[in-house]
Amino acid sequence: MSESAGITGFIEIFEGRLTKMKLHLKAELSKAKSDRNRKAIRRLTADARKLAKTLKEMRSASAKNCPHCGEKL
Repeated sequence: MSESAGITGFIEIFEGRLTKMKLHLKAELSKAKSDRNRKAIRRLTADARKLAKTLKEMRSASAKNCPHCGEKL
């Protein structure tokens, strides 16, 4: 396991944060175009991408692989 994968016990917490980010982003995008906060949208999308990437790394680090072919079990 790599150190960048982080502690896999926090996967559920990070998933909850990611869903909240997506909800805030949807709420911001549901506003009229003139009322949207562009900086908030950019920040939310960047943070959500980073968090999704981190979650993907954590899931792959905690996944069990076949000792023969290396595929996920």
